[in-house]
Amino acid sequence: MAIDRVTLGVMANRLDSITREMTNTMVRTARSTTMAAKDFSTSIVSSEGEMVSAPEGIPVHVYGSGLIAQAMTEIHGDAIKPGDAYLTNDPYQGNSHAADQTVLVPVFFEGEHVFTSVAKAHQADIGNAKPTTYSPTALDVYNEGALIFPCVKVQDRYQDVTDIIRMCERRIRAFDTWYGDYLAALGAARLAERRLQEFCEAYGLATVREFVAEWLDYCEQMTAEAISKLPAGRVHASTCLDPFPRLPDGIPLQATIDVMPDEGRVVVDLRDNPDCTPTGLNLTESTSKNAATTAILMCLNSVPETREVIVPNNAGCYRRIEVLLRENCVVGIPRHPASASVATNTVVDRVVGMVLRAVATMREGVGAAHPCFGQPPYTGVASGVDARRDGEDYVFQLFSGTSGGPATAHNDGWLQFTNTAGAGLEYVDSTEVVEQKYPIVVWEKVVRVDSEGAGRMRGAPGGTTVFGPRFDPLEIQYYLDAVVNRSQGVRGGQMSRGPEAWLVSADGAATKRTETVGEVPVDVGECILSWSGAGAGYGPAAERDPERVLRDVVDGYITPARATAAYGVVLTGDPARWETLAVDAEATAAARAAFADAAPDDDVARDTSLPDTWWLAAA
Repeated sequence: MAIDRVTLGVMANRLDSITREMTNTMVRTARSTTMAAKDFSTSIVSSEGEMVSAPEGIPVHVYGSGLIAQAMTEIHGDAIKPGDAYLTNDPYQGNSHAADQTVLVPVFFEGEHVFTSVAKAHQADIGNAKPTTYSPTALDVYNEGALIFPCVKVQDRYQDVTDIIRMCERRIRAFDTWYGDYLAALGAARLAERRLQEFCEAYGLATVREFVAEWLDYCEQMTAEAISKLPAGRVHASTCLDPFPRLPDGIPLQATIDVMPDEGRVVVDLRDNPDCTPTGLNLTESTSKNAATTAILMCLNSVPETREVIVPNNAGCYRRIEVLLRENCVVGIPRHPASASVATNTVVDRVVGMVLRAVATMREGVGAAHPCFGQPPYTGVASGVDARRDGEDYVFQLFSGTSGGPATAHNDGWLQFTNTAGAGLEYVDSTEVVEQKYPIVVWEKVVRVDSEGAGRMRGAPGGTTVFGPRFDPLEIQYYLDAVVNRSQGVRGGQMSRGPEAWLVSADGAATKRTETVGEVPVDVGECILSWSGAGAGYGPAAERDPERVLRDVVDGYITPARATAAYGVVLTGDPARWETLAVDAEATAAARAAFADAAPDDDVARDTSLPDTWWLAAA
């Protein structure tokens, strides 16, 4: 190596600090609560189109950073100059989906294009036919209605191209919010431009070029070493999306995973899947590759007692994880005009889950169970008018709660997981901020008791969220999955509960909403009750440490009845007083001995009662 290891580490961390400064800039300056919930990502890409830094980037966002930076140079070529900025959300040119609008700023030093700073942000409205950026039932991109920017110039000589801004003003419902988020992304990318020029000034252009090459080579070596610890072999994976409008059998999905530890390579073949569907569920090239890559990186980084990332998420690591795709495939490369409106959720979550679970079947100690699936109302898109602001339209995505992460071989599921695309990096909404900004009331936001997939390591429970309009009716749009084909445990671990949605009327009557895709009007005095899905379990539940089971009861994750029926753990004390609870070792041993003859059912002793509607009096 031309650069010593210490200098290499210092330079890599300095780049990561620039990317984190971009993230902080967006969090502090963006206008929407979607950005406050951190549904955005920042990254730095080399002029060769290889992502170098994305330390806090959401996986489904940043995998395509290199693809869209390459598209920028292919489209605009030598015309790219200092002071330019480009806007893209094109699902056919490397972007994740139309809702993720990306600002790209080419960074020049000494007349050469050295880096591209990338700020990608999910927008609540992008001009879709309906007031949401998720259109799961869209027949094609035209039916979806999104305003698509195929890597267009949005700034020239550091000034906005006002033609583009005026187009957005005419098509985007809550334009002021959109423009505030656009300025935040642009500010973050411009900040990185200055910091990267300082970086080049400090080390010199030749050293920076050498650093990029050697850092990515080093990360490739790290990945190869981590893969060398996986079991060798080929494994087939499969799963199935729930029945869906126009897809009565759902979408069957499969993958073939070849793990070659001696070569330090993994190949995931996703070509044997259905063609693109007449829905918004089709994945893009970046989200298809990201799904398989994310699953493998999760396996490589899920090591006991790890305090730091073993394999970072950058282009060097991608060299050792090959993902095979085909065109016109629901998990592949879509052809225009196939819609990929929901390419960051649902199908992508299914692909991640099936690859994780397949690796777990190869050998004890690796992989994970299925995560949560679906996007229930707690992460739905709410829209309506705000009487407090002269009937102004509003559209925003909620992040009021969480869904449960999967159990791994060594750890319980991550409570604040949300979905595999976000990987636990997104924030939960501040209820107070949301209620001040929008005319809604969030009545309850708690853990969903007894929803977890039991196991030696259990999946994280889901969440319960209750919200409704404050002054005028609103509409909530969401979609469910894992109601029929639930999240599966692995190596003896159990299934978790799937998501549910209920509409609670003003008199307290609760009606379960059974549609997969919800577009539910909610009147004043009514509430939406959202139950999110949970993560599945890893290993037999009877092998779980009884003290961990006791802790789950004390924390309110499971009831004492489920502790005994699902885990064989008998508790003494008063269930109403957590400080009195203790494990009855003798009774627990006897209860677990009985499991040898009859393993507990996945749904044994689950509390399925609706929460008390205490909030109705307040409503």
